[in-house]
This record gives sequence, C-alpha cells and structure tokens, in this order.
Amino acid sequence: MLNLNQSSSVASRYQSKETIFNISNRVPPTLPEDAPSDMRDELHAALGRVGCAHVVLKHGHVVEVSPTGRAILERYSEFTAGAKSLYGVVREIAKRASVELPPGSMSWLATSFNEGITSLVNQMTNVWPDETYTIILLDLDARPEPSPRTLQRLFSLTAAETHLAIALARGGNLLDISRTQRLSRATIRSHLASLFVKTQTRRQVELVSLLGRIALFP
Repeated sequence: MLNLNQSSSVASRYQSKETIFNISNRVPPTLPEDAPSDMRDELHAALGRVGCAHVVLKHGHVVEVSPTGRAILERYSEFTAGAKSLYGVVREIAKRASVELPPGSMSWLATSFNEGITSLVNQMTNVWPDETYTIILLDLDARPEPSPRTLQRLFSLTAAETHLAIALARGGNLLDISRTQRLSRATIRSHLASLFVKTQTRRQVELVSLLGRIALFP
C-alpha cells in the first residue's frame, strides 16, 4: 500500500474522483499493446476468477472486453429494457451509478445483482491520451473459488479436505455440506480442523478469505 508521500505524488499526476471506498490513489497497471496474447489472457483469467473484469470503449463502441466482463454485461442486458448492445449496457450501468464516463478516463465500478447495487469506487481522468476510456467492473456477487489442483499443491490436501475447502469457498455451511457430501458432522469437523492446521488458519472466516485469494492462481 502506498504511503502518504507516494499517494500525494500519484495524485498530482492524475485527476482523481474518489469515494469513501478508496484506500489510496494508485496508478493503474496496464499491459503494453504488444504484450503476448497468452500473457494478457492469463492475467484477464486471473482477475476473472475473483470477479474482476474490464471493458475498453472508444467512439461509442466496445473495442475490448474480458470474458468475465462480457458475462457481467450480458447478465445486465437480460434485465435492462432497450439496452441490447454491449455499449448500451455499459451506458445503463454508468447511469445507475450516476457517473459520467469522459474520454481518457478509467472508472472502477462495483456491482451486485443480488443487492441491486452499482457504485462508483474510483475514477481517474487523463489516463489515456485519446478518446479511449476503460471500466473496471467488480462483481460483488462472485465467490472466488480456488482450483483443486492448486489447493493440493499448496497444502497437500486430501481429496476430502479439498472438497470441503471448495464447498466453503462457495459459501456453504458445515451442516449443509455434511448433508450434501453425506458425511457426519463429526467427520466434517475433523476435515475442517485438518484444513486449519494445513493452511495455518484458526477461524473459518480466515480460511475462506485465504481461499478467495488463492483463487487468483490457475
């Protein structure tokens, strides 16, 4: 995280429209245009696994959208009358967030279909030298889910422990998990205790938080 001096330095380079959600002003990391396509795809996939997407627009058209971004926009279009194009959906999202999208800007928006929320988190202007503008979308309804292979490689989990970890990452509770997996609550608690030891966590909320971060890995 930036310290106060670094934050001030960055703020002097970018005009920033902030909300209470901001922790600091950060220069957005960007990939060079000539970056290998497989590198871009891997980074987009990693962000998508935690519910983060991007949309690039120019001259009234969507010129680039990540797979997760397309999924979010298409889901919005199902509930938005009259907004059939991806660009139309983007304009509707901006309208719901009560935000303008000026050329050259980068806007960070958090959205939840379950809660009916679309909020501006941060906006920086003069990021791009032309008419391009970018939206970063964070799907608050997404439940980051780590891959079984990654869990087993990092923590040497058994198959049963892996199944429990993924079920917890999906938001399940121990009682429902025991019923779904047809295991006794004592067995589930035993697996959970083993997960705590192997992941060096002490509480279920810490474990779920860790699993969410690990979801970045393929």
